[in-house]
Formats: sequence, C-alpha cells, structure tokens
Amino acid sequence: MEQHNIHWKRCSLWSEAAAYRTTTNIVMTLMDNLLDKGYCVTLDNFYTSPELAELLIAKRTDMFGTLRLNRRGLPQQLKDAKLKKGEIIGFQKGKICAMKFMDKKPISILSTVHNTKIVEHQKKRKTNDGRAERVPPQKKPQAIVDYNFTMGGVDKADQCLSYYPTVRNQQKKYYLKIFRHILNQCVWNCFVLYKKNKGTLSHLDFRLELVTELIKTYGDTKVSSHSASGDRLTGRHFPSSIEPTLKKKNPTRVCVVCALTYDSKGQRIRRESRYQCKKCNVALCVDPCFEKYHTVERL
Repeated sequence: MEQHNIHWKRCSLWSEAAAYRTTTNIVMTLMDNLLDKGYCVTLDNFYTSPELAELLIAKRTDMFGTLRLNRRGLPQQLKDAKLKKGEIIGFQKGKICAMKFMDKKPISILSTVHNTKIVEHQKKRKTNDGRAERVPPQKKPQAIVDYNFTMGGVDKADQCLSYYPTVRNQQKKYYLKIFRHILNQCVWNCFVLYKKNKGTLSHLDFRLELVTELIKTYGDTKVSSHSASGDRLTGRHFPSSIEPTLKKKNPTRVCVVCALTYDSKGQRIRRESRYQCKKCNVALCVDPCFEKYHTVERL
C-alpha cells in the first residue's frame, strides 16, 4: 500500500463501516481500490473471519488466512475437534472452507480458494556451518503451504522485530508509538536489503554496526548545552539552597550533571537536589556534581 491508513478508535473510510466489526472495516478500507478485480488477499488471524470472507466474495475478491476459533459463524464441531498429529478436519459453506490441522500444535485456516487437500512440502534448513540441507518432506494442507509462502516474510519480520521492542507500553502519545514502530521497520528493511547484497552480519550485529556509524556521523555535531561557555569554568561559584516558593517549602530541581548520565538499563538518571549554583542558575548535587560542573569542560 502506498498510503498508511491509521485506524483510530471507530473512524473508517469505508462507507458501510457501522454495520461490521472493526477488523473487518480495516481490511475493507485498505482493499477499497482493489475490490471487484479478482484479487486474493492473505490475512493473519487478527483479521480473518467468516463475516469478512462473505463480504469479499460479494466483491469478487478471494481471501485466506489463519483463523481464531472464537470468531462468530464457525461450526462448534471445528472448535471442539481433538486431532492427532497430521490429521485435518474441515467444513464447507459455499466458497468458504474452515479447517483445522494438527501439526506441532493446532492450526486453523479460513479460505475461499482452498479445500482440505494435503500435499508434500519440501523444506531446507541451515546447518551449524551455514550449509543448506534438505529435510524429509512434510505433509501439510495446501492452504498452510500457500499461507507460509505469502505471509512468511511478514511473520518473520514481526518475530525479529519483537526481539528489539521500540514501543513503550506506558507511552501515552500514540503518534510516538507509530513513529517508533515505523523506524524499527525501516531498520529491518535495511537489514533485508543488506542480506540480499550478500551481507554476512547477523541481525544483532547489523543493528550494533548501524548505531556505531550513526554515532560516528552525528555524535560530535551536537554541542552540549553545558559545554564551556561564559564563566562556568571560571569565576567564583558557591552552592546555595534553592529558594522556597509559595507551594514548596523545600523545593528541589533535577541535577543537570546527573541528567547527562545513564544507568545500566540505558535510562537517564533523574536525581533531584535541594542545592544550586546561584550564579549559573542550575541545580547540582553538592558532591561530586558541583565540582564536576565547574571544572570539566565537556560534561
């Protein structure tokens, strides 16, 4: 998609949005210009539902994807079925086929283009020395093979990005969450292009190298707000208590030296002090920050 449609609460561009579930509205909005053209869309289990399948069929559009068994409109027998490894059960309603297959764990699929056909799927895996070797063919439903082929890259990206979370749960400003997610996705896209050009670094090493290069390029251009200027390093400086206010009898402020340091988790240290340098008008811990602030050129 060329445009980023950000779904917020119950706002939607789709004209019939009020009558359907939120996840259905998101898909129908994004597919608006592609309906009635014979396309087939692949979905993950957050969006897949019988309701959506029926809407897409009416618009001459097919779909398939993994399925959550708590969706409305699914037969109870599908939800309750106990399967052994390699077994499959399916239910058909018109073009819509809902199936459950037991691999290492149960996998449910909803599709308008598949049935319960089982195929042999050949797979390769990397050995410890980096060579690719064939593994014995596995029997899987064609629907799962096609899903892994079309959505495998997305699932792998989500898995790899989950190892380097950039979105904080306590972050209240939603646009910062969006920005950080897009930034993280851009780093992953760069890594994919790097690997296509025969890069040898792992994902972790690539990120570390990227950070190192960014620091080399931009790290020295930022001038500290507490660099040597005026008479910070000269003149007569004495600690004094921060003057009380109407609201606070013993007010405190954040120490500017402590605020420039980080703890073991990479978080800025926030330590408040009741003392300040009145001449410089900054709060400082008496020991050792007061001396450091007035003697070290680059903090």
